[in-house]
Amino acid sequence: MRKQTRWKTYLLMGFIFLALTPKLSAQHLEQHLSPATADTIVGGPPNAQGGLSSLRELFGLGTISGHFRNFFMTTINQGNLKNYYADAIGGAIRVRTHTFYGFELGVAGIFTFKAFSNDLNEPDPTTGRISKWEHELFDVLDLENFNDLDRLEELYIRYYFNRGNITYGKITTEETPLLNRSDGRMKPFAFKGLWFNYTPVNNHYFHLSWIDRVSPRSTVEWFDFKEAIGLAPQGFQPDGTPAQYFEHLESEGLAMLGYQWFSEDIYLELYQWYLHNVFYTTWATLEYHKKDWTFGLQYSVQFADGFQRELDYEKRYIQPGERGQVLSGRVRYHFGDWDMWGAYTHAFDTGRFLWPRELGRDHFYTSIPRSRLDGFGNTDIITLGAQVHFGGNHFTSSLEYTRLFGPEVDAFEFNKYNLDAYQQMNLKLDYAFTGFLEGMHMLVMYVYRNNLNNSEPDVIFNRSNYHQVNFVTNFEF
Repeated sequence: MRKQTRWKTYLLMGFIFLALTPKLSAQHLEQHLSPATADTIVGGPPNAQGGLSSLRELFGLGTISGHFRNFFMTTINQGNLKNYYADAIGGAIRVRTHTFYGFELGVAGIFTFKAFSNDLNEPDPTTGRISKWEHELFDVLDLENFNDLDRLEELYIRYYFNRGNITYGKITTEETPLLNRSDGRMKPFAFKGLWFNYTPVNNHYFHLSWIDRVSPRSTVEWFDFKEAIGLAPQGFQPDGTPAQYFEHLESEGLAMLGYQWFSEDIYLELYQWYLHNVFYTTWATLEYHKKDWTFGLQYSVQFADGFQRELDYEKRYIQPGERGQVLSGRVRYHFGDWDMWGAYTHAFDTGRFLWPRELGRDHFYTSIPRSRLDGFGNTDIITLGAQVHFGGNHFTSSLEYTRLFGPEVDAFEFNKYNLDAYQQMNLKLDYAFTGFLEGMHMLVMYVYRNNLNNSEPDVIFNRSNYHQVNFVTNFEF
């Protein structure tokens, strides 16, 4: 793996300076533009095919957006196990040019540095392991790196045409149930490839993509798929053998075809993913809305690619006989300022449901922060939740509770990461500022998780039986 060089950061800063110089105030510019051009500034794809006097103006009439974020996290492990805390500061700046003959250019950079922490690399005396969650604020692939944490997040060209667009480069992908940014740390998942959106008729949306490079969440480097899958912990094979598929899968990328349709009462989405040389995954969601009620159903199934048979047992990502299969349902009720929901998910005993942790996280109805289905089969999950808005909708509070039934330690056939059945509670408090501080959010998230059966130190350390506090200040512009 090769360390990202500084010249990319300098290139990005130069690009942003070029955009900022003629645009000291977006409001000032809008006073001198026609309504159509003003719409362009706030993000509409215009059909202007001339009228620009210079390349400088092309950038000056674009948009600048981004965020600044401070993230404090502390994890308090059970008993005498070591505790950790850290505070990270960073942000992102995105520049999007004026559209010219249907074309648009975009670039974004993201940076992070450590404000303070205890020694995240000091081992716990009992287990010999170090911090997990707090390291995810920085670089999980270089545990000594707390300052050189910049990344070229986006660098793309997009072409708009009637009822669609096509984008190539380092891009912000559409959110999907499996491939997603998951922007819950300092650096989200980032992807490079081709993304095509098309709306042939109203309320029908098609998405087609090919992703061939990825920068996983909480990292700073970019990787081909051959070297990306397996950067996260690889877990175990169904017979208990440690998985060793890293750099053995020969995967060139991920292909996706998606379709979405909605009416006044019904929402439908269908996705087909093909992870080259690894597996096929099909996903379907159907939701029905009636007055204050929403009923949803999700189903997903996986099949191994034939290439997996050619690999040694321990080098396979998925075994040829595995058929990961999941059914998830949710009922949601909205009244006044309240939302309440209950969800149930069943992972069948036909195999483990698998999704590379370098590409995003699953969004089944029972998934909540710090809890995912990936790696489980023959498992049942129940999640209950409630959310309330008050203070003129500026203050939001939510409570979620989830419980897994079925997983057992050292029962690897349906338990890739050797986790115990557990229960978890998340409490969130979010305040959105107004007036001079409009755009700023302050979020406190408290997480409590504990195993239902096994509380051995090697099983629970940084995985369960902990209290965690996350305090995030985010300013978006």
